[in-house]
Formats: sequence, structure tokens, C-alpha cells
Amino acid sequence: MSKSQLLLTTLLSGAVIGSMAVPAFAQEDEIVVTGSRIKKKDFTSNSPVATVDAVQFQSTGTINTESLLNTLPQTVPGLDRTSNNPGNGSATVDLRGLGANRTLVLVNGTRMVPFGQNGVVDLNTIPTSLIKNVEVLTGGASSVYGSDAVAGVVNFIYKDDFEGVEVNTGYQISEKGDGEIFNTDLTVGANFDNGRGNVVLNVSYTDRSAVFQGDREFSNVALFDNAAGTGLEPGGSSGIPGLAFNCGGCLFGGAETGRVAFDSNGVARPFIFDGQVNDFYNYAPVNFLQLPQERITMTTLGQYEINEHAEVYARASFSSNKVDSELAPTPIFQNTSFTLDGNPFIDPASQAIISAGIGDGVDTDGDGIDDTASVLLRRRLVEVGPRQTKDDNQAYQVTAGVRGAINDTWDYDVYFQEGRTLRAQAQNGNVNRARFNQALLLATDAAGNVILDANGNPSCSSGAANGATVGCAPLNIFGAGNISENAAAFLRTAVAARATFEQTVIGANFTGDFGDMSFTDDSIGVAFGFEYIENEAAFNPSQDLAAGTIAGFNGSPPSGGVYDVYSAYGEMSVPLISGMSFAENVTLDLAGRVSDFSTAGTKYNYKIGGEWQVNDQLRFRGNYNTAVRAPNIGELFAPVGQNFPGAQDPCSSAGAPVSAAVAAICVATGVPAGTVGSNTIDTVSGQVQTLGGGNAALDVETARTITFGAVMNPSFIDGLQLSVDYYDIVIEDAIAAFGGGANNVLSICYDPTSALGGAGSPFCNVVNRRADGSINFISLQSQNVAQTSVAGIDIQASYGFDTADMMGSDWGRVDFNYLGTYNMENDFFAFDGADVIDCDGQFGVDCGEPDPTYRHRLTGKWSKGNLRAQTVWRMVGAVDDDDLATTYVVDRIKAHHYFDSSITWDATDAVQLTFGINNALDQKPPVIGDNDEQANTYPATYDVYGRTFFANAKFRF
Repeated sequence: MSKSQLLLTTLLSGAVIGSMAVPAFAQEDEIVVTGSRIKKKDFTSNSPVATVDAVQFQSTGTINTESLLNTLPQTVPGLDRTSNNPGNGSATVDLRGLGANRTLVLVNGTRMVPFGQNGVVDLNTIPTSLIKNVEVLTGGASSVYGSDAVAGVVNFIYKDDFEGVEVNTGYQISEKGDGEIFNTDLTVGANFDNGRGNVVLNVSYTDRSAVFQGDREFSNVALFDNAAGTGLEPGGSSGIPGLAFNCGGCLFGGAETGRVAFDSNGVARPFIFDGQVNDFYNYAPVNFLQLPQERITMTTLGQYEINEHAEVYARASFSSNKVDSELAPTPIFQNTSFTLDGNPFIDPASQAIISAGIGDGVDTDGDGIDDTASVLLRRRLVEVGPRQTKDDNQAYQVTAGVRGAINDTWDYDVYFQEGRTLRAQAQNGNVNRARFNQALLLATDAAGNVILDANGNPSCSSGAANGATVGCAPLNIFGAGNISENAAAFLRTAVAARATFEQTVIGANFTGDFGDMSFTDDSIGVAFGFEYIENEAAFNPSQDLAAGTIAGFNGSPPSGGVYDVYSAYGEMSVPLISGMSFAENVTLDLAGRVSDFSTAGTKYNYKIGGEWQVNDQLRFRGNYNTAVRAPNIGELFAPVGQNFPGAQDPCSSAGAPVSAAVAAICVATGVPAGTVGSNTIDTVSGQVQTLGGGNAALDVETARTITFGAVMNPSFIDGLQLSVDYYDIVIEDAIAAFGGGANNVLSICYDPTSALGGAGSPFCNVVNRRADGSINFISLQSQNVAQTSVAGIDIQASYGFDTADMMGSDWGRVDFNYLGTYNMENDFFAFDGADVIDCDGQFGVDCGEPDPTYRHRLTGKWSKGNLRAQTVWRMVGAVDDDDLATTYVVDRIKAHHYFDSSITWDATDAVQLTFGINNALDQKPPVIGDNDEQANTYPATYDVYGRTFFANAKFRF
């Protein structure tokens, strides 16, 4: 395909960041646009398709593809370089905010192998420099591509006809001198056998350095909403280096305190909850704000024309992606017993206070102090070291096929695809819970006195046990910095895991037309095909991780499973009218698919759409799609595991004042009456533990998508191209955790006005509390119970002119390109009969990532001769907090505006240089308190690095 034809293909595919859809152009070659497999001349998509061309990756200094995709108005940021917690080392794309597992990722029109059991593709496997363009289709595409295309399709199209040698090198650094990202890659391509064959090889290397939350002023202290709700104050975790526990009967100066803390000398005192100086542990500084990464990708593509009826082709790719994450040292929250009477680590006066408050009632030596105490301990194990995960993710995929012309009308494409990902993870900083308990009990004599050696040191009541490789060392948790290295070594436990995902795809596609059997001079386009997909995954953790006997990271039992699906599809494009006044072309599009899942049975979905081209200046288009998504391996087969989502306990002091009606439910569900509404049962860092798992009885999710709009190219404004499209997506039987998640379960359980809540209801029955009334865990399991719907309007426009024509002087070429989305609806129903969770223009514990009602990306470009420059204005609209029951200090985030500029100079035919600034005006991220995601903000949505400079050099040979 020539350069002019390639440009035309891009124009016709929809909205382009750099180009824009137009109604129709004559063209000799037949082309395929994402969303249909029908090849056709004069093809324009009847679905909204946004296309990002290769120039934009260079002009914005993009090294990781998700960084650019997340700036499109059609996406809500998924996992990226900021995703330290939550995160797993991968990068994802999330269309319409419907979930990365509902966005299908393709490479050259075929599936990319997923990253793990959730079926999501890691975009780190995509080599940026090999991308020719990226086509983003929003809306259902299951009829053509099968399961997982509920929200849409992201199709990465590679350069498969490259000739020569090209070296690209890029570097970026923040204004503060950190956040460096270095990338270099080599692309080599050659034709052979008189142009009948072509081979392309690409190798790339990326090195990304770490940025810590402590490196930025806005994130170096974890912030809370103060008790009065009037401002933010230093906060963090109640798991502190000096130890804390609830002790309602502990008296200091004759006054009872709810919680005690320890100074480094072993003296107990009241815990300080509020104020600019308090006892909460600031976990923020050691958390990553940018994850370090070392990545290598290798991709080769080849094709060879055997004859006019057969061309063989192949693609092979390999990636090695090493990403680290780091959290503050382990906070252990554990019900346990510790030696009290005679414990040399605890001040004697404090022993008496604790004995009176929570002693065990056994006083063997009769000195008035109980032998032991039992309580939920809160201790930050800083002496053990930070929690670190080191993910080494490897992926390979091989695709081989043959395609060609059956005759003058029909073409075929038959291919085989095999892919595998391997995730090897090592964790540091975990501790063994049983050894923690063991090391707190000291050896005593028959009279109950602690035995001390000649140096006054105690010993454990038992030696090496619980899988330890070293002997037990007594654990002095009573004050910061008091745990010895021997005790820390006894607690540490090595944890590792390996996860694999394998995918096999066999496909056959046929496309052609019915020749003279048509309603107009244009033939009826047809495509049909068959596909087989097998997905298999396994997760194999080390013993402590599998058993959940660790504190630090979440326990993860072994899991895995396999399923396959046989599919057949067909589609038709039927021209109904052509060449008439006010009806230059009217076309009906039909598609259908039948899929037989080994897990969910036989399912059907279809598409009805079409276009009405009034004339060369106006075209209407629309579609009605149904779609299905089969439950992935994790949703089907995952055993019970832990998670820690954000949530607040309605029975604690963290939420709204506890009414008498709510208090009654709290008491009936296990909260001691004296602690209702107190801070002694506040959730840890605004998080609760949930236990969830798979469900082999899950069925498919079903969806319907409606899109309709208009494409305009008005003759009275030369150079203007405009499209406006309405979209409406409803997903039913959506797979979700019971009750819509922890926060929703708590809200319904403790809502005295809800017929679904109250003591004894299913929602209260899944909330498990400890003896002191604090939440131990909430039991959740996936079901086909939810419904979600999104609706809005996409606006795409481009306008360009030559200054010589417009102004009479040749100052170059000027182009403007606009992509904007206006959200009208983003509703979630956790189950049938549930209240709606409205996430349009919202953010917070229910909705998560901010989803503004309006956002846009406007690109202005200038070019003259060997110089090109552009500025991008990205606008993220205002959002409100989604929790109406809780008053946060920051309950609204204003609109944020980012400006990115670059200039490209073609120094010679062989050398191209690009220099740029991202976030040129240094727009600061919003700083919020209890309703943040991490780092006191939402770092995937709002820039957290500040003004960043980048430079790229391209050399062609």
C-alpha cells in the first residue's frame, strides 16, 4: 500500500489524532477497518473509531503505550506506571471505564495473549516504535471478534512492510531531576525475491527509574480529613512502629483511654488520634509514585507471496518486563497473647495498667499483675524492612497463517496462534504470623517468673518452630526500633509465586461479495469465519503465600483452570440505495455470531447497523449491537483469597454520626455497645479485608450497544471535518462481587431504612467482626448479579489550512484536531433492586477513578518544510465525591488542564530530532484526604510528576 493510500486508510477509519474521518473517497485498494472484516472500496466505518497514528507517539514522547491511550476521552485510566497499590506490574487500557477485562486488545486484527487469569492484556508487550497506528473502536464488537469486546476494541496495527534500518532513542526527565525514562530500539526490514517477501525485526529496551511519594510535597505525608471535617491533617495507619492496641479498661491519671501506644522505653500512654502531631504512621514516603521498570521486547514479522492465491505470513514476539513495587513495612494486625508479668520489655507501671485493662485473669506469682494479656495488636514492623514485590513478566506469541485470493471476488485468511505469559514474583517484607505469636511468649519458671540470662535477656517459651530456619528470638514490639535483628530474621519469610497463561487460537476468515446479485451497482459485501480459542491458566504460590499464614501482602492460594470456545460468525454489508437525490448511498450492515463455551454453553449475539450518505457533505450512521463476555478463569475458578478495598465502618467514628437506629444494628451484629461510634474500631487506613473467590456456575455477561451519529464535511467551511456520535451501553448479568463490593455491603447492612439490610440480612451476614467490634473481613463471591450502563456523546473534529491560502503569506500548514466526550450516564446496580450508584462526574470509594462529565483532547499542529510543532490541550473535567453519606474536606475536584508541546526537526533525510515538554504549565494534582486512591490523589488521572522534558532522536539508514 502506498503512503497516500495508507493516509487515506487512516482518514477513513474514524477520528484521528492528527487526522479526521471524512464521508468517502474513491480508492483502488480494498481495505479493512477495525469493527468489520469486510473488505470494501470507498469504505467508511459506521461505528465511531478513533485512530492514533505513529506520529503522535513520537510527538508526545510516549514510551509506554498506555500513557497516550489514557489521554483519549473514550478511556478511563487503567493500570500504569503509577499503579503501586493497587498494581501488579502490568499496564492496561479501559474503554468507557467499563473495566479492562471488557476491552479486547488486538494486534493486526488478532488477539494478543492475556497477562493473567483475568484475561486482560499487558500493554507492556507492545513495542511502541513498531506501531503504524492504533484503532480504537468503542461499543460492542462481539459479533466480529467474540467475547471480551463488550466495551470495544483496541487494535494495534504494526509496520509489516518496513524497509531499511531505523534507530530510535528517547529520554525524558522531570523538572525536579527524577522520573527518568530511557528507551532505545532498532527496527530492520528488507524486501526479498523481487518484492514478493518482506521481513521486519524490532528490538527495544526501556529503563524507567523510581520516583517515591516522598519525592513530592503533595504526597510525602499521608493525609486524613480532620475530625471536624474542616481541613486535612497528617494521618496514615494505626499500625504504628511503637505498637498500639485497644484497652478500654486502661487508666492513665484516673481516666480511661480507648487505645494505648508505646514509647521506645516500653512505657504505655494514650494513643493520640487527632491534630497535626498524632500517632498515626506516615506510610507514604517509601511508596513508589513511579514504578521502576526494565523492559525488553523483540518482534519479527514476515510475509511471502507464493503465488496470486497464497501468501504466507508470520509474527513472533517476546517481551521481558521487570517491574518493582514497594510499600511501607508490614503492619501486622493480629489477635494474640503476649507475656505481661515480668516482661523486661514493658515498663513495670505499664504492666499494672495493662493488667487491669486486658489481663488474662491468671496471676501465678500473686504479685497483682496477670501473667499474659490477649488483644488485637497493631504494630508496624519497620525493623523487618519494606514490603517489595519484584515482578518478572515474560510473554511470547507466535502467529502463522496463509491468506490470498480464492478468485476475483473472494479472499481467505487461515491462521494459527499460540501465546504464553509467565509471571514470576518474589516478595520481600512478609512475616510469619505463627512465629510472631510464638516470639511474644517468654520462657517462665514454675512460679510464672520470666527467666532471664546473665545479661538480663529473656528467651522464647519454645525454640525453632513454624517452619523457621533459625531459632526463636524474643520479640520486643513495645516501642519503635526495639525489635532485634535476630527477632526480625525469625519473623521474615520468603515468598514467591509463578503464574502462567496459555492461549491457543485457530481462525479462518473469508471475505468477498455476491457479485451481480445486489440492489444497486455496488455489490453486497460478505465476511464469515470460524474460530477456536483455548485459554488455560495456573497460579502456583509458595507455601506461606498459599496458606495465608503471612502478614504483609495478601495471601493467595493456588488456582487455575481451562476453558475453550468454538465460534462461527457472518456479516453482510448490503447497499440498498445509491445515486439518488438526498441518498447518495444507503447501506444496511448485519452481523451475527454463535459461540459454544465449554463453561457457559451456546450463546448468540448480533449486530444491525447501517449508514445513510445524504451527499458528499453529510452522512448518518448507526448500530445496534448485542455482545457477550464469558467469565474468565479467575472469575470461574479462583479459590477464596484476600483483598483490602477502601471502605468505612458505619459503626465507627469515621463516617456520619451513628444514629440510634444504626447503633442498634451495630450492636446486633457484634459491636460492643460501648464502642459504637468510637475510633477504636475505625478501619485500618480506610480499608477492610474482603474474602472473595470464583464461581464455576457463572454465566456470560450480556450487553447491548446503541450508537448513532453524523459525519459532516461542509463545503462552506473548507477543511472542516466533524462527527458527532451518541453511545449507549448497557451490561446485564454483570459479574461482580456479592453486594457490589465492601462499601456497598456495609451501606446496605447498616441502613435502617432499607428492606435489604438490618441484622440477619444477607448483607449483614457476610460482615465478620472481631471480639472488640472491629471488622475482621467481609465475605464476597462473584455472581451474575450486577448491571451497569454508560451513555454519552463523542465529538470529533479537525480543521486545517495552508497559511498561503488563508493569509496570503506562506507561514506553513496549520491543523487542529479535537476529541471530546460528554458523559450523560454512568450507572451501576450491584444487584437487582439495589440503589443506583451514579458515577457520572464522580470519583471515590464506589466509583474509583474520576469519570468527569466532560473531557477533551485538542491538538494544534504547525508544519513548514522540515519543521513540525504541536501543542496538545488535555482537559479533565470537574468531579464530585460519590459518597453522599460522608462529608469529606475535599468533596469536589476542579477541572484540570494540561498542555504538552513539542517540535520536530528533520535535520537530514536520515536524522530526525524531537524535543518536547509535557505538562508545560506544571499543573499540580488535586490533594485530597480520606477519599483518595493513593498518594493523596488519583495519580493515573492527574499528572503527579510535574513539568517533564523529553527528547527523541531517529536515525534512518
